[in-house]
Amino acid sequence: MVKNRIEYYDNLRVLAIFGIIAIHVFQLWHHGEQVNGMYIYMFSEIVRYAVPIFLMLSGALLLNRDIELSYFLRHKITRIAYPFIFYLILSFILSLFTDKGFSYNIFSQYWYFWMIFGVYLSVPIINKFIQHASIREIEYFIIVFLLASIFYQFVLFYRFDNYFNLNFFAAPIGFLVLGYYLSIKDFKMDFRKLMVLMILIFLIATSMKMLSTGAIMPKNFALDYEATQSVVLDSWVDISIFVILQAGSLFVLFKNLNFKGCRKAIVSVSNLSYGMYLIHSLVMFYITPFFTSLPRNAIEICLVIVFMSIFVFLVCWLLVWVLSKIPVIGKYCC
Repeated sequence: MVKNRIEYYDNLRVLAIFGIIAIHVFQLWHHGEQVNGMYIYMFSEIVRYAVPIFLMLSGALLLNRDIELSYFLRHKITRIAYPFIFYLILSFILSLFTDKGFSYNIFSQYWYFWMIFGVYLSVPIINKFIQHASIREIEYFIIVFLLASIFYQFVLFYRFDNYFNLNFFAAPIGFLVLGYYLSIKDFKMDFRKLMVLMILIFLIATSMKMLSTGAIMPKNFALDYEATQSVVLDSWVDISIFVILQAGSLFVLFKNLNFKGCRKAIVSVSNLSYGMYLIHSLVMFYITPFFTSLPRNAIEICLVIVFMSIFVFLVCWLLVWVLSKIPVIGKYCC
């Protein structure tokens, strides 16, 4: 039996924000460092589910709701814009006292903000489709999303020109619809069989992404690629079939697992996760020199990646929690 929806949403948010932090820690060692003949950076593919999970949660939470347009846009846009502006100002102030450069091109800061901004603008429209669509019609959307992902994967791999435009489906919106669908889908399967199946899908999809980072299989076979093929609008969202399977299987897995204990901590991180995303690059700027000076061999690098990811996660959580308790500015930081 599926547990309370809010609980697994919180669990997935914690998993997703840790994944984002871990990805950026891995990026500090993407220059070909190896352990036992395998690139260390290839293990970052284990946590590539992070942004898709956040998008899927948005779909599960926002779709098939009664939305009043002006209230929704005012509430949701300010909800993400105020913290974005707050941390931009904080970054600018800190840059005055350090050698950290500040980008005055606000469109280059925090790509996730700009992506989710666009997604929120589309939600009232997609919501109307979901409200009036049958399950079969929603499944049709998801099938085209999957086929578009596979199609563009082959376009990349074989490098052929094409004029078959599926960008509407092969975009972050696909994850929104998938997240909503999986949140309401009742898989009529034995619990243990379902769990084993989801774990197998996650392991196979993740392994394919790891093998395709250039160590064994051709690098562009499972390459992360832009959510649109437009030169005007691009994104770091990975919409490869492998990450869709990876994130989707995790979503179903956490939806059906029952985690007990640590609820206060999980809820706290879940509520502060957006602020943690916005501040983690600042935290990493100050602590990276210390951590990168530690490892001397491949095994040590692996250990440093694990400990640094956990450390950044905890420091970000603490900082945003403290900021959230400060009068006046507290409501603008997360």
